Amino acid sequence: MMDQEKKLCPFINFMAFISKKWVLVIINSISSGCKSYTDIEKNLTWVNPRILSSRLKEMQEKGLIEKKIISQTPLKAIYCLTEKWEGLSCHINELAKWVTKNLEN
Repeated sequence: MMDQEKKLCPFINFMAFISKKWVLVIINSISSGCKSYTDIEKNLTWVNPRILSSRLKEMQEKGLIEKKIISQTPLKAIYCLTEKWEGLSCHINELAKWVTKNLEN
């Protein structure tokens, strides 16, 4: 039983993270290409800006996205999915399509 628990631990930790409020929605927003904070915020108007900033920072720390500085003056940055996680976005897009097809009234 102990070996199986060790194998599940990374999966459980990952699922706990991506199930945090707005993480999947942010991934879906960025999956079509790198976006500035302002662009993400405009697409996700119902997300509190403080929560959005917090989630973006957490996603950077987990290696899910990277923040690229594109201009120093004025400071401009974009958020992009890391290469490692781009494969995840196609599954999230498929999930979003499934939800739209099967769960919308």
